[in-house]
Amino acid sequence: MRTKIIAGNWKMNTSLADAHILATGVRDGVEHIERIETILCPPSIWLASVAHDIVQKGQYPHLHLGAQNMYYEDAGAFTGEISPVMVKEVAEYVILGHSERTHVFGESIELINNKVHASLAHGITPILCVGEDDQTETSKQIVLDTLRKLLDGVSEEDIKKVVVAYEPVWAIGTGKAATPEYAQEVIGYLREILSSDTRILYGGSANDENAKSYLSQPDIDGLLIGGASLKLKVFLTMCQIADDIGQDLGHQSLHS
Repeated sequence: MRTKIIAGNWKMNTSLADAHILATGVRDGVEHIERIETILCPPSIWLASVAHDIVQKGQYPHLHLGAQNMYYEDAGAFTGEISPVMVKEVAEYVILGHSERTHVFGESIELINNKVHASLAHGITPILCVGEDDQTETSKQIVLDTLRKLLDGVSEEDIKKVVVAYEPVWAIGTGKAATPEYAQEVIGYLREILSSDTRILYGGSANDENAKSYLSQPDIDGLLIGGASLKLKVFLTMCQIADDIGQDLGHQSLHS
């Protein structure tokens, strides 16, 4: 059974004080929510501070830290970037290919593919984002073809380590979330080129009101959460929902 993931992408938000309050609030709130993995992805400037807040001698093995982005070179004259060597000092995950990186900063499929290879080479788990700009009859095929290119050259063994996040661009930050049934349809389609062990998340206007409907779908293994991750009570509620569903699935597998 695939362990569910609740990942919070804070994007370019929080002061240092806000980051500390939010991180410690999540740490304390998920102390006994252990059937899922909770991942916090703060701005890179706060990574070390948040790591200090949540990584305490292995006390919270189900709570992890992720970077929002990275470059694929280990070091060099790349002003403003952070390398996989830097990321792995503090984080276990990195978000790659988020639609805001492709649409606002013009990142290419080739660049993202290089980042995927670099993260895997350094033992960092990529949360690889993929999604379509508009909902059309060809959406599923577009997403599948893009994912193939993003994973070009990645071995079958390494594909098991990748976390894929399906994020329909038309649903991100719009309040217009994809229906759980539509998200399941697309994500189920993506499994054609992925391992059965690969975890696939949904991202796009997910919140505490619709989380259960997504997480109850057979192929949706978690959520990549944007704005709702900045609201402590909402985020913890979503973690609890995922944990409850994980418990139910565990009971079902024991009796099947």
